[in-house]
Amino acid sequence: MNGTDSREGPTPVGLIKINHWLSILEDNLNLVAAAAIFFLMFVGVGQILGRSIFGIAIYGYIDYIEQASIIFAFFGIAYCQRLGSHVRMDLILRGFSKRGLWAMEAVAVVVAIVVITLLIYASFLNFLRAVQLGDSTMDIKLPIWPSKLVVPVMLSVLLVRLLVQLWDYLRLMRWPEATPIAVPRLETAEEQAKNEIEDALGRTDLERK
Repeated sequence: MNGTDSREGPTPVGLIKINHWLSILEDNLNLVAAAAIFFLMFVGVGQILGRSIFGIAIYGYIDYIEQASIIFAFFGIAYCQRLGSHVRMDLILRGFSKRGLWAMEAVAVVVAIVVITLLIYASFLNFLRAVQLGDSTMDIKLPIWPSKLVVPVMLSVLLVRLLVQLWDYLRLMRWPEATPIAVPRLETAEEQAKNEIEDALGRTDLERK
């Protein structure tokens, strides 16, 4: 980004660095979530084959699955927010000017920050309650507090992502022509179609090879 261009404003070095390191953390957390799904697939196959062929089940299978599911449910949540992979009303937003678009996005992020902050507080209290009561699973008595601690921790990562995005949206409101740094880019219908075609062609080329 050209820091001397009045249309784009000064180069936000701090925002770039924070977004860079936060993105690395989010990528790694998402990889952990993907690995958890991959591992649970093998465990599920092992459970089915063990019961069907050998008549042997994995002891505490249900309890392990319940505890592990929290990993892929929450570890990728900030990654999803960074890419804008959640459900969005892009058709409505495309009708706004650039400054109006960034303003609407900023308002949505502020609402999300309030909601996530309340959820962090409530989920942390839930974690403390589980520790105090010694709450555990029904079959093999696994402690539940580690999985309950995951929720406020991962929501805190999401909160940091939302704060970084709010910073960028406020910057874009001031300089609408600036290049987005920490927020998902809104693609036009033509750009989305082009990207989908390129992805499809890329997959076809790989299959032929």
